[in-house]
Amino acid sequence: MLVEIVLLPLTGELTEVARARAWARDNCAGAGADQLADIMAVVDELTSNALRHAVPPYALRLLRSPGYLRVEVDDGSPELVRARAPSTTGGRGLHLVEALTRDWGQVGHAGGKTVWAEPIVDTVAR
Repeated sequence: MLVEIVLLPLTGELTEVARARAWARDNCAGAGADQLADIMAVVDELTSNALRHAVPPYALRLLRSPGYLRVEVDDGSPELVRARAPSTTGGRGLHLVEALTRDWGQVGHAGGKTVWAEPIVDTVAR
């Protein structure tokens, strides 16, 4: 399977979440409306979590091919993410990601970590 990889470097500003969603929407043009909504929710959650709770450098990456999409967000923090109990102050993001994806996880590396998720899609690649 040939996988295309597209990358968007991000600054540490929370306004980058909107730019990340717009960029991902443009790069997932082949997805249906319902699938695109799920993809946008995953991009939003992973990006906002990194920008709120980690340190630079940040990047959003999409790995895509027909019928496959993997969303990856890099940050410079070695601390792995963990789901927490939902409360009035948050804690729903990773539970939402889990509900909208085939699988999700994280990989630590020398420069920080990558949190990834694979939304359920029929077609994405352009």
